[in-house]
Amino acid sequence: MRDHPFLRQLAVSTAVGLGIYAACAAVIVIAEIVHRRDMSVYRTRNALNDLAYAVFYKCSIYNVMAAPFFGVVVARLQFFRVGLLTRMPAGLSLIVCWVAADFLHYWIHRLQHAAAPLWAFHSVHHAQTRLTFLSANRIHALEELTTGTIMIVPALVLGLPQRLWLPLLLLQLFSETAQHARLSWSFGPLHRLLVSPAFHAVHHSTDAREYNGNYGRVLSLWDLLFGTFVRPTTSARSYGVAGMDVPERLGAQFVHPFRMLFRDSGS
Repeated sequence: MRDHPFLRQLAVSTAVGLGIYAACAAVIVIAEIVHRRDMSVYRTRNALNDLAYAVFYKCSIYNVMAAPFFGVVVARLQFFRVGLLTRMPAGLSLIVCWVAADFLHYWIHRLQHAAAPLWAFHSVHHAQTRLTFLSANRIHALEELTTGTIMIVPALVLGLPQRLWLPLLLLQLFSETAQHARLSWSFGPLHRLLVSPAFHAVHHSTDAREYNGNYGRVLSLWDLLFGTFVRPTTSARSYGVAGMDVPERLGAQFVHPFRMLFRDSGS
């Protein structure tokens, strides 16, 4: 069988991504054990479903399914390919890409809460009532597809050199994994700059005063600048979406947004 460049690159990127994710997960699990968290939550249907999402995304099943779509779209948008970051020093281009991407994700996240069609799909992520580090993977496939499509043009304009993908992936994976962990880390004086587990837990609260804030993905700075910063407290909170009961079944979670949109269209 002739070696296919796409499959070879996919296999390498999947292996690297899985290795980084496994290392991040190990750090989080050890920290939760040290802090005496109840580890039995990982035997619940909630966590097992989140693990299934992790396999779907981290093992590149989604990437294989979405590749034809993105291949066509990217080919038609090549006139946006500027590659601004390729003209910068490596360190500077990494920082600019990180900040620019995080800024865009902040506003995409706010839009997902403000626009009813986008919220229907994003609500699957918020429906989790037993938050763990695995919950970062509970993303509806069409939400992932929509976000990826929105990011195509900025990615072409910026054009992060491939050699810098690894440090960016490491930062992104650790941040997203840690912020969903059952830890009270607030990052001390850096809490106004970086998203911490304590900061992001507020965003998963059932209290509207809390979940309508703290939209930052890696940088909490955006919430501070745009008035959506909600200070974490030590008081206990419940997670999920009040009045929304999404069954802990993968099929039910997939159809939930469509049922929600159909119901809203008839009201």
